Amino acid sequence: MARERHPRPPIVCRALVRLATFVAPATARAEWRAKWDSNLWNWWILFERGELTARDQARLIAYIWGSLMDAFWLRFSRAHLRHTARGAGAVLAAGAVALALMAAATHGFRGTRALFDPLPLENPDALVSIRYTGAANEPFGVPPRVIPVWREKSKLLVDLAGYLRPARNPRAWVTTNFFSVMGVNPALGRTFRPGDADVAILSGGAWITMFNRDPKVVGRKVDLGGRDYTIVGVLPEAFWAISPSVDVWTPLDVDPLSPTTPYLIGIVGRLRPGADLAKVRTELFDIARNANQFLPRPPQVVAFGSVPSHPFVPYLFGLAFALICGAALVSRGLPRPSGRGWFYWTYLAAKTGFAILIPTLLWVELSQRAGVVTSVMTVRVLLAGILLPITYLLATACALRWIFADQRLRCPVCMQLLSMPVTLGSWGSILDPASTEMLCDSGHGTLQVPDAADGQPDRWTNLDPSWAELFRDRE
Repeated sequence: MARERHPRPPIVCRALVRLATFVAPATARAEWRAKWDSNLWNWWILFERGELTARDQARLIAYIWGSLMDAFWLRFSRAHLRHTARGAGAVLAAGAVALALMAAATHGFRGTRALFDPLPLENPDALVSIRYTGAANEPFGVPPRVIPVWREKSKLLVDLAGYLRPARNPRAWVTTNFFSVMGVNPALGRTFRPGDADVAILSGGAWITMFNRDPKVVGRKVDLGGRDYTIVGVLPEAFWAISPSVDVWTPLDVDPLSPTTPYLIGIVGRLRPGADLAKVRTELFDIARNANQFLPRPPQVVAFGSVPSHPFVPYLFGLAFALICGAALVSRGLPRPSGRGWFYWTYLAAKTGFAILIPTLLWVELSQRAGVVTSVMTVRVLLAGILLPITYLLATACALRWIFADQRLRCPVCMQLLSMPVTLGSWGSILDPASTEMLCDSGHGTLQVPDAADGQPDRWTNLDPSWAELFRDRE
């Protein structure tokens, strides 16, 4: 029985060659495709003549599979690697890779996303601080003996709580209803209950730095001042109150008969809807006076600002200042961009976007992590408040200047970096001043850049289309 004849090579072989064609560089694609098509047909003619067996057909497929590797190494040869590195896509690819690495390292830009998350406490605008001030207008506390009567009699406050935190101390003492007044729920465990003693609640930062995010931290002991306290809860990582440097919270005893009750404490309250601060001030003073609790004058009632908020303003101000600095560097040392098409301006806009986005995201992420890296307030302020903003401003301004300097030395047609610089003219000549001429590798034209910063514009000269064939052969 005669063997069935196939006028064309197997579709698998033809598909592999076609697929590998897209891997080959565009400048050599046609020649490469013709060579491999010819090889494929030569193999198939021998098979059709009967000079090759069915086993050789498997060898043919393996041979054609090698076309993928051949195309790969043709594209990534030294010459094409150099050509690709100087192309428009190299900078954009580097920016995309940098963003991907940052996203992986920061768990999907957790710090940046936290800026847009709801605050970890309920309606912080309703929180008020109740206090007195001294002779130098320096705030100090309120006698804790007035807390029970104020909680019972006030019609303008939902509730109020007391706290005590000595300066530069990572520990704070609070009444058992403090976190209820704050409107915060624990991330792990529970908050304080009436009658709690020798228990502690960790801040989110302390849980990370001291216990490495241990999910079983509730129930463990922590030594505070030579005394063991049982951990009953962990607060959300984004929450803080009184001071960001507070790591541990313990119950505060405000019983007037207790010998450990402090003389003065801070008081925070939560306003009822529509309550006026002046009326609250008067009400609290009248309640104390009617209950025979002496106070020298009505207390101050001001907004309680010692809680987290969305820090958009510092980041927006830093971004605006960095853009101004970058624009100043660009305008002083570089001529205005003189693109001739949408590709030029789109590419410049994309590069500028990366130059702004990457440092900004890095600044936000590192600033948000500063509280986790260290619990020392001075180090936090130095790192997040001084070093990171300065580094961000310098990095963004320098990146913007590099973007425009890089754009200046690219072909306005294909965005390839220009090459083969040649010095023309003379520094001592007025008619023919010194300049540098560079050439587009694809033969689109030449760029003449003045060496002296005398305000002379760059000069681009288009080459005849016939030059393109010469440069294609050179590649």
